[in-house]
This record gives sequence, structure tokens and C-alpha cells, in this order.
Amino acid sequence: MININSFDEIIKKYNFFLFDQWGVLHNGHKKFEDAEKCLIKLRELKKKVILVSNSSRPTKFSISNLTKIGFKKSLYDYCITSGQIALNNIKRDIYNKYGPQCFPIKLSSEKIKYFNLKISKKIEKANFAMIADIPNNLSIIDFAKTLDKLLKYKLPLLCSNPDYLVYDNEKLSMCGGTVAQLYEDMGGVVYRYGKPFMPIYDDIKRKMCIRSNSKVLVIGDSLWHDIAGGNMMKFDSLWIRYGVHKPNLNNQNEIGSLIKKYKPKFAINKLRL
Repeated sequence: MININSFDEIIKKYNFFLFDQWGVLHNGHKKFEDAEKCLIKLRELKKKVILVSNSSRPTKFSISNLTKIGFKKSLYDYCITSGQIALNNIKRDIYNKYGPQCFPIKLSSEKIKYFNLKISKKIEKANFAMIADIPNNLSIIDFAKTLDKLLKYKLPLLCSNPDYLVYDNEKLSMCGGTVAQLYEDMGGVVYRYGKPFMPIYDDIKRKMCIRSNSKVLVIGDSLWHDIAGGNMMKFDSLWIRYGVHKPNLNNQNEIGSLIKKYKPKFAINKLRL
């Protein structure tokens, strides 16, 4: 892993830049000014900028939030969310194979509306289950009985946000991806569409006409998702330390083992020129 002090040190080698959003460009509520300057520099150099998010909502909501917090649409070529990829594939992967009745796991009414879901409040009458973002202050134990019952009826689980954790307002909270991973570990069938899984990268490569993986750089704060996805695609990666893993940085054994496993090519404390 090569430590760098400025994003400018590595720009020239790549043509396509895949940016995670939360923890890299903004904190969900406020943009990072230094990160915005990096996007401006890339546009000046005619580089291709792709914003990739594990948000469970369709892309239009991500674009709306980016605009709200001050990122101009001219700063990026393409924006895509895991929620959008899930929405694009739900008919083929879920409805056609299993049926349309969904058992919602802590799904908000807005998520039910976005996905136009037919809801079953009883697991035994559902064809599949779905999880997205989950309320704060829940632990994996809160989902144990539900997962046991899903497994009993052999229901697939659709997860539209595969993140394990989110770092918001200096606090870590569990995401739906942690629950989905446990269900898979239990033997359940899970469908995930965001980082680090293939569907979102297939979409990006097709839309952006990416021919050479060596010309792509992934920029993200999650070793589990951003860097792991880059590794799977054989893209080089830049890890942003002061993101979701910031609470782990003082534990050298813990963060050291993660770095050894995921092997980001570059690392920087925060995105800046």
C-alpha cells in the first residue's frame, strides 16, 4: 500500500474514477470542500467521473441530494446506486423466479413505495423478503428470529443496501448488509446489487464503455465494499482512511488485518489535492 498526501499524485495514470459518496465526498449532510476540488480538477483534465453509492434508494434521489448539498451535475458523468440496480433487476431475479409477495424487514413506507412492493405481513405467505436501511440502535440479535423463520420457509432475501456499517455524526450504525450477510452465512439465498457485487460494476462498464480495467481507479472509505469491489474487478484503488474505518484506526491489529486482506493500492487520510 502506497501512502499519498495528495490526490494529484495519481490522477494522470487513470481515465475513469469511481467515487464512493458517503465518507468520501460528503457525510450525508454536507459536502467535503477538498473532495469537490478533486472533482473539479478531474473535469478540467477531461477525466470520466462516476459516483457509486450503496444507497438503497433509486439514483434520482442520490442526484437530488448531491445537488442539495452543493455538487453540480457538471462535476460527474454518471451516478448510480445499489437501490437503482436492485430496482432494475427485481422483476427478473425475484418476481419471475419466486413471486411478487414481499415480507418487509424494517422497510420504511417510502421504500415500499419506491419499489412498488406487494406486501405480505406473514412470512409463510411471502415469496421473498427485503431489507434496505434499518433504524439506528438495532443489533443483529434483533433480526435472529426473523432470519430463522425466513430460512424455515426458504425465502430469498433481497438487500438493496449491502453496506455493513455507516459512520454518521461520529457514530457507527449497522446497515442492512450485515443482516444479509448473516442470512447468507446461515445458508439463505441473498440478492445484493451494490458494491462489492458484480451487477453495479457491469452497469458502470456498459454505460461508460470501459475497455481497460487498468485505466480505472476506485476511491472509497470501505475496505469491505469499495476496495473489495475494486479488487474483484481488477481496478486499482485509493482507500480513504477517515471514513467508516476511522474508529478502527487506533486498533493496529484490527485495521492491519483488514489492510492485509483487501490490499488497497493507495491510501490517503481524506480526499484532497
